[in-house]
Amino acid sequence: MPKLKMERFLKKLPPDYAEVFEKGWLHNYTIEYHEEMKTRFPGTVIIGDQTLRDGEQQTGVIFNPEEKVEIAKLFSEMGINTVEIGFPAVSEEEVKACKMIHAEGPKFLPFVMCRAKISDIDKALECDAKAIDLFTSSSEFHIRAKLKMTLEENIEMYRKAAEYARDHDLTIIMGREDCSRSHLPYLAKLIVAAKDAAGTKWASFGISDTTGSLTPTTTIWLYNNIVQAVKDAGYGAKPAPGIHCHNDLGLATANTLASIEAGAQGISGTFTGIGERAGNAPLEEVIMALETLYGLNTKIKLDVMVEACDLISKYAGVPIPVNKPIIGGNVFKHEAGIHAAGVLAHPYTYEAIPHAWLGKKSIFRYGKFSGTDVILKDALKDSDLPEPNRKEVLEITMAVKKAQIEKGIEIFRKFVDTYQQTMSQMGLSVEEVIEIARGILKK
Repeated sequence: MPKLKMERFLKKLPPDYAEVFEKGWLHNYTIEYHEEMKTRFPGTVIIGDQTLRDGEQQTGVIFNPEEKVEIAKLFSEMGINTVEIGFPAVSEEEVKACKMIHAEGPKFLPFVMCRAKISDIDKALECDAKAIDLFTSSSEFHIRAKLKMTLEENIEMYRKAAEYARDHDLTIIMGREDCSRSHLPYLAKLIVAAKDAAGTKWASFGISDTTGSLTPTTTIWLYNNIVQAVKDAGYGAKPAPGIHCHNDLGLATANTLASIEAGAQGISGTFTGIGERAGNAPLEEVIMALETLYGLNTKIKLDVMVEACDLISKYAGVPIPVNKPIIGGNVFKHEAGIHAAGVLAHPYTYEAIPHAWLGKKSIFRYGKFSGTDVILKDALKDSDLPEPNRKEVLEITMAVKKAQIEKGIEIFRKFVDTYQQTMSQMGLSVEEVIEIARGILKK
């Protein structure tokens, strides 16, 4: 596993960006820290996407089969390594979508989700799956309160399902809910039993922070302790599990990056961060952090990534917030005079990401906080107006501020109200479900 190198990072940057670091005017302390600590990182981080399954579980989000195929094609073009393409047991539409994606012959490894149930595995076979994410819960709370089982019954249920999948030539990726709140000796016992049952069809297991209950520090601690516990329980060679983080406390990206520092060679999440409750680790954030902070080459086509995020937002019906990191409309947009003047001098003054990597450019907007520099050097530079003198520039700038204030914010506040009302209606209400049931029960 290689170490981080500043030289490798500088080679990635556009020349005018690299020059700033070479002169010693800026530091990348992420790389400098890990160089000093001699941290070893995976040569290639396996990027796994779960937008088409976990992302679609966000309230009100529905992708039809054709939309799933279109998104999957962009994942192939982008260079994603693995994609969980669906949950066939959910519906016949889901089976159709999974079959269609398999038929496309994607460049990534496609797999589908199955509970530890024979009927779920049969649905996976029906959609031509070759690999499955076979999951169960691993915390005693989930097992007793939700599954209504003993700990041993849970292991036996999983063992039977894994043997059935193995006998039907399905590669098994083991998923476990609630790892981050599980008793480690039991978690290790469950994983080793699953590996033994899967035999030669065993692929890997992952660590799931299902409720977003970790911090970066505890992610590293837990990751290392799970690896050691599983090894001590008889797993064999030292495992290198991937990680799957939820975003309930806004820590999913940070926790995912922490797992890589701990040794994880694979990560998963969703593009735009959609998913249950507060969603998943937004893959665009993780990928760009690996590229810009760690200097790693994810081999992801970043401009295609932006295109995929826009398409996912459109089909999911979930707008991308303007201040969303990486893909939000304001990421490379500047209004405040101090910032705008800096960006006019050099984009890196206030942009941590080379915008060209994403097919973007710096954008200036004009209003209450605009300064004379951006009015003169950007807004008026290509106009057919005579060049104003210093007094006139100041007068124009003050008039711009006044115009933006008079334009008012009321239209935007009304939009927020409309947005919140629309999003609250995603999914069916209890009343709507009762009416559906009433119509069926009257038959």
